[in-house]
Amino acid sequence: MTPARRIAAGWRLDALATPAGAAAAVVVVALAGWAVVAAALPEGLPAGIAVRGLVLGSLYALNAIGLVLVFRASKVINFAQAEFGSVAAVIAIVLVVHHRWAYVPAVVLGLVLAVVIGVALERLVIRRFAAAPRLILAVATVALAQLLAGVAIVIPLLYDELGDGVFKVPGELRFTVEPVVFDTAYVVAIVAVPVVAIALGVFLRATRYGVAIRGAAENGERASLLGVPTARLATIVWAIAAVLSAAAVLLRVSIVGFSSFAGVSGGGSTLLLFTLSAAVIGRMESLPRTVAAALFLGVFQEAVTWSYANTTVVDALLVVVILVALLVQRGVLSRAYDTGIATWDAMREARPIPVEVRRHPEVRAVAMGLKVLAVAAAAALPLVARPSQENALTIVVIYAIVAVSLVVLTGWAGHISLGQFALAGFGGATTAVLYGRHDVHILAATLAGVLVAGAVSLAIGLPALRIRGPFLAVTTLAFAVTSFTYFLNGRFLDWFVEDRIARPEPFGVSLERDWQLYELCLAGLVLVMWGTRNLRASRTGRVLVAGRDNETAAEAASIGTTRAKLTAFVVAGMIAGFAGALYVIQQEGLHTDAFSPQVSLKLFAMVVIGGLTSLPGAVLGAVYVRGAEFFLPNGWDLLVSGVGVLVLLMVMPRGLSAPFYALRDRYLDGVARRHGIAVPRPGAGPSGGDAEVLGEALERLRDLGAPASEPAARG
Repeated sequence: MTPARRIAAGWRLDALATPAGAAAAVVVVALAGWAVVAAALPEGLPAGIAVRGLVLGSLYALNAIGLVLVFRASKVINFAQAEFGSVAAVIAIVLVVHHRWAYVPAVVLGLVLAVVIGVALERLVIRRFAAAPRLILAVATVALAQLLAGVAIVIPLLYDELGDGVFKVPGELRFTVEPVVFDTAYVVAIVAVPVVAIALGVFLRATRYGVAIRGAAENGERASLLGVPTARLATIVWAIAAVLSAAAVLLRVSIVGFSSFAGVSGGGSTLLLFTLSAAVIGRMESLPRTVAAALFLGVFQEAVTWSYANTTVVDALLVVVILVALLVQRGVLSRAYDTGIATWDAMREARPIPVEVRRHPEVRAVAMGLKVLAVAAAAALPLVARPSQENALTIVVIYAIVAVSLVVLTGWAGHISLGQFALAGFGGATTAVLYGRHDVHILAATLAGVLVAGAVSLAIGLPALRIRGPFLAVTTLAFAVTSFTYFLNGRFLDWFVEDRIARPEPFGVSLERDWQLYELCLAGLVLVMWGTRNLRASRTGRVLVAGRDNETAAEAASIGTTRAKLTAFVVAGMIAGFAGALYVIQQEGLHTDAFSPQVSLKLFAMVVIGGLTSLPGAVLGAVYVRGAEFFLPNGWDLLVSGVGVLVLLMVMPRGLSAPFYALRDRYLDGVARRHGIAVPRPGAGPSGGDAEVLGEALERLRDLGAPASEPAARG
């Protein structure tokens, strides 16, 4: 038995690799899902709706399989899975609708391009983060999603016209399973998805590379020591993920069509949510369970839509399904997290200035002077900005406040939140409805919004006591999608959404001019940063960091982390709620489209770009990401911001704040030497001892143009 086969022998539950196992899984889940959902509906579930749900669920399964394979191979959640094949799919669609290619050659070329794109992205991007924390690589996939979505939008813009815009599978086959009429596109999906799944299973079981992939997924370090070419295997896995994504997009567009290329991947955050849900229910390791979950979710979606004639109800109920699935599996998921299977390292904090140096007058004077200078420069920006730019500057400051809340929750407490701007929406909605509809004073309304957002955040944080690691991220993403489609939507909760308010005059001070509101928001940002800095210096802040770094050791030392966790959720929610109150004042009402889940994903990327544990870094990240959006046209902003995020993460993996901390540390070294202060490395940088971040960044920048070579040790 080869080394890879010895390791792969322990890769349990992947009976999907056998045709019988795959067929049995489909039949069992189809019958079980049909029975469960039909029993819950007042008038039963028509057969045609169930079949349609199984077909669409099988497309979720393709993406979910790719997500699980990547996670098993690279220990990272690929947030770009839904868009990974979108560029290749768009090219294939353009060839059909504009250049009049036949369907089959265009699809084949699209799948080949998906392989090329997958290989290129793995070698040029993913491999460069091989030694980085998994959190950094996860954010890199968020940036890849923006980049690929931007390219998919820009490509059709190169054409003056796209023909009739119809992308159909050739053939006139039609049959009816009441009440749904199925055409050739459905038949192709019904045949293609099982064939792809079985082919993938045979590849994993019967081929040398497939066995090696399974072995490396079980224990990558051991596989590497045994001579398994893990880097080459990672390239194959990412290429497979790209092909599965492209196939899912092409099949979905053939069935449901598309109104614009902006949504060609078939659903954006909602599609990502269904994909993540299926993968997490499958424990991020079992392909049969993942496929079964995807099929059930497809039936569930179609059944609820059929019964209530509203897809929004699906999003609302999906949160409950995800929570139940996660809590039922909490023991398995926690063990996976604790043993390193679900590695989700956070970025290290900047080392505090040693007391011996910090209390020196010239250090305190410089620190205070820099803070005053930064605030003064920010306050003076309206003097040189145009009126339209004043509005943009205000929004950047508001986003920076939300980014600060993520520093507390993710950077210090270690909980990944992909729905933070939805919390801002709850705070803003409460403020707007109390002030605009019930004539409550703006300060009291803002306080109520802050408290409501904190309470909602606490409710979301309760599962964090039992679910850890990246799995909680799925819950927060579900919350973001549900909030966008239901809770913050005036069509369903008109009593909670006030879309028009007048700008208030707190204490008789007018906020009618944009620069006036900007100054108020800037003062709010300074106040929030001051408060959170004091929180970090308190015992609660130290407990948060201790629990983030090693919760088991903290509990063994009788340090109670439960209260600190919940405190982090409440504080982060209240900060986000405060930002939401400012946002609705700036927008003069609550507008649902402003709280898209994509905004929360960008916010998450902002804080990592700036430096996950750094308050100034969060502000820098907000300035960079939001600045690109305000000053670039649609499509190009996603492309440039995605490329910029990737370059920044490659050059400065510790965040935008790292060079500033490096300069700080060099200055502190000089102060210590001049005054003969004996401290161990007083200028310790963000990595806890590396003051050469600037040199490292320059070296990485030079290396970006060099080809990414595969380490010899990995084959």
